[in-house]
Amino acid sequence: MFAVLLAASISLAAKPDGAAIYKKMCAECHGDQGEGVSGAAENALRGTKSIAELAMAIEDTMPEEDPEACVGDDAKAVAAFIHQKFYAPHARESSESRIELAHLTVSQYDNTVADLIASFRWTPDPKEQRGLKTEIFKKRNFRETAVNRIDAKIDYDFGDGLPYELTAKPEEEKKDEKKKESDEEKLAPAEQFSIRWQGSVLAEDTGEYEFILTTQNGARLWVNNDRKPLIDEWVASRGEPKEHKGTIRLLGGRPYRIKLEVYKFKDDAASVKLEWKPPRKARDFLTARNLSPEFAPELYISSAAFPADDSVSGYERGVSVSKAWDEATTAGALEVAGYVVDNLDELAKTKNDAGDRRQKVLDFCGKFVERAFRRPLSDEDKVFFIDEQFSDEMALETSVKRCVLLALKSPRFLYTNLENSPPDNYDVVSRMSYALWDTMPSEHLFRAAKENWVGRPEQIQSEAEKMLKDPRAKAKLRGFFHHWLQLDEKEGIVKDSGVFPEFSESVASDMRTSLDLFVDDVVWNESSDYRQLLLGDRLFVNERLAKLYDIPFDGGDSFQEVSFQPEHRAGVVTHPYMLSMLAYNQFSSPIHRGVFITRRLLGRSLAAPPQATEFKDGDFHAGMTMREKVAVLTEPAACQGCHQIINPLGFTLEHFDAIGRYRETEGDRKVDATTDFATAEGDTVKLEGARDLAQHIVESRSAHGAFVDQLFHHCVKHPINAYGESVGDDLITSFEKSNYNVRKLLVSIAAVAALHTPNEGSAGHVASN
Repeated sequence: MFAVLLAASISLAAKPDGAAIYKKMCAECHGDQGEGVSGAAENALRGTKSIAELAMAIEDTMPEEDPEACVGDDAKAVAAFIHQKFYAPHARESSESRIELAHLTVSQYDNTVADLIASFRWTPDPKEQRGLKTEIFKKRNFRETAVNRIDAKIDYDFGDGLPYELTAKPEEEKKDEKKKESDEEKLAPAEQFSIRWQGSVLAEDTGEYEFILTTQNGARLWVNNDRKPLIDEWVASRGEPKEHKGTIRLLGGRPYRIKLEVYKFKDDAASVKLEWKPPRKARDFLTARNLSPEFAPELYISSAAFPADDSVSGYERGVSVSKAWDEATTAGALEVAGYVVDNLDELAKTKNDAGDRRQKVLDFCGKFVERAFRRPLSDEDKVFFIDEQFSDEMALETSVKRCVLLALKSPRFLYTNLENSPPDNYDVVSRMSYALWDTMPSEHLFRAAKENWVGRPEQIQSEAEKMLKDPRAKAKLRGFFHHWLQLDEKEGIVKDSGVFPEFSESVASDMRTSLDLFVDDVVWNESSDYRQLLLGDRLFVNERLAKLYDIPFDGGDSFQEVSFQPEHRAGVVTHPYMLSMLAYNQFSSPIHRGVFITRRLLGRSLAAPPQATEFKDGDFHAGMTMREKVAVLTEPAACQGCHQIINPLGFTLEHFDAIGRYRETEGDRKVDATTDFATAEGDTVKLEGARDLAQHIVESRSAHGAFVDQLFHHCVKHPINAYGESVGDDLITSFEKSNYNVRKLLVSIAAVAALHTPNEGSAGHVASN
């Protein structure tokens, strides 16, 4: 455990100074930074012990030649210092913390190339209205408008009737129309009509989206491409409605142009239904929550297959370089170059036969490279990246491809921290945009850099606050909560249909949506209070969830916010999705729940299990509660080092079954959710269920620190300690003083990243090309 400590005695005040005791009695053998000393205590001070356990070890064994020299309050003080300095998760990385050279992560690459192309197109202006713009026409060829309206979803069965009400026309108008009618137009009204729905579909998460169109009539569906339909069934199938499917990859936090056209012509009946299957969700109707009547421009989406990012540190980082990564950057660059050439006149705002086309293309290439590098080009850069790629002997399109390939294979594009020292305004806005959006700076931020609007800390804070209004900030923060809550670590939730017949893939999907809505509501409301993530007693439910949890529901397709068992519920801790995810397919799992709370919510470390132990219900006597089974399973001394932390936390949630329903009994036994929990600070607290557990978490500074650390790492992609020893504590303190405002914490994190000046040895200056 501890090796030799220097024997000494010191006189201490009423409140012993742990740092001073360590320096005088411990540092000679353990090192000033706990790194260990050759010939003395060679192992670094690292581990998972609590402060109380450390204090007991110090009091019993240290210093080796005089254990009584450091006891009582002195031992507790030095134990607290060692735990904070060397044992806490953020402390363990401190001695190794540095800002490494980092390339774009997969997400950052996808977002950056999308926004690079988008910067040459018009920008959508999101509105609050939801649904799709709907036009119903009397003729099959989209002529003679009968109805204009907004539809919340597309699910219609018109039978052999009309999708609109007929109105009588004046006799004179009828006579004029009759003179112009063709044979086709002499059909009865119900024999032909057409409908067009259009607007935008809002993708919340990045991934593959499957669209399902069901109709017996002629139909086409376009998504993010006005030229090529995703589903093209223009020749009616007639007879019974048929399903037609199309899959497309979309980036989260973005609106995409969508258009659906359906027509009826001499068909016996007409019906149309539009559904989708988003990533990690079940098939369902595409409803108003994800629809807007506003249009959006086409968004370029790369199909280059990158290897997974390095996540050894617990968060995704662009620090791993491999042959596969290099090949992916080449494939991505070639794909972008092809897309640019195919859309060159639109992007360069010219025409194929324009007299000034060459000059406009040259100007476009200059802007493209500047935006790719996230800063203005020097005269030397312009010659190398632009001028030398064009010649009279070379086709203009070939020159454009060369420019794009050269830019997108350059370290200046691929790496996010090839910076000036000290950082200039362009470095500042780039750091801010990647911290809050995971993508390149906007046109406004480039202007802010040029006009020196980010020269002072208060200006940076102001710009960061504006950036949070962008949908990309919401998408990045949603990604953090998915990571924090480990939502993407399991492909899906499955339950035993014999035990839970009402549970289905659709229910699990609704639960996940409910959790997303709850987190969004807490974070993006006025107070943005982290504590409400853990203490909130509100739940978002639709009809399926309301039925499952016996909640009154007044109908409708949308999710509604309700008060849900306020005496028992505690935010994400007791959200049905979390409780279902952290459970077996038949039973609750105090171990899974306890591990999650320990690591994610309290930020405490756990050693790897000394042996793999599988839970088998058949190994236990009939009538035992899950708490009793877990106690027996983890009784061996080798397990207790971690399970004395895990089990008490997991037991507090035993009032909730494997699908998150509250219960007073398990079988015919009364549930016991009361525990005594030993905190990292060495105190023992009594927890009587989920509400007590959540209250303990919101009052724990170490839990606040864990949340701050994880959010910082998700945003900045570098270890927090590399930004200064006091940065973590300073952010925790400001977080607490802001009444735990998550959005203000985000702004503070962006400001820290923007203003940091790299130390010598950190990833540094600009590469030549």
